Amino acid sequence: MSTRRPGAAVLAVVVVVAGAVGLAGGALVGVLTREEPRTSATAAPVPAVSPSYPVDPPPLVEPDPDTPKLEPGVPLRPVELGIPPFGLRLPVPAGWLRSNSSQGEWKWFPPGQPTDHAYFLRVRLVTGFQTRESALRDRLDALEGASDVEDLVVEAQTRDGFTATYVTARHRRVAMERFLSLDGRTAYATVAVIGRERDRLGMADLAERMVRRAASS
Repeated sequence: MSTRRPGAAVLAVVVVVAGAVGLAGGALVGVLTREEPRTSATAAPVPAVSPSYPVDPPPLVEPDPDTPKLEPGVPLRPVELGIPPFGLRLPVPAGWLRSNSSQGEWKWFPPGQPTDHAYFLRVRLVTGFQTRESALRDRLDALEGASDVEDLVVEAQTRDGFTATYVTARHRRVAMERFLSLDGRTAYATVAVIGRERDRLGMADLAERMVRRAASS
């Protein structure tokens, strides 16, 4: 006949309960001591230290000649250019010095100007039969592809001309070019006034008067 030992049974229950309490306590301690997930500030672009693509340095620009600016209202006189029947009659600034730079192209400089880095006038015949729009596109393409032209910016463009700035020979130039048409469609010649920023008003006035008078002659 077997006998039971109450003390041993009670001890076993105590051990089981104590173990359960220990596990629960450990879980509670783990919850209380567990670190919260780390957070970071809102993501934002980081400036690149070294760009992955080449960046052209700005062109070197020297100071313009400190000569008087081109004023509006320069007196004009008529001249004959080219050989009939492919000649051209138009007004140019009176007293300016003429230079036959190449066949079908002429330039005029104000007297006493030491270099062409101030302002000057250029007239060029358009070869072939082109519309003004086509000749204008070709001229802009030529400027964009020229090896001696940097930082070209076309500021304004119309049906018969454009105004642009660019750097050449280490000087920033303002160019106003207009295409002459004797029949209202075909480009016959270009009138270009090239100068400095300070010459803008006088350049616009000169180009406008030359084109208007040439078209009406």
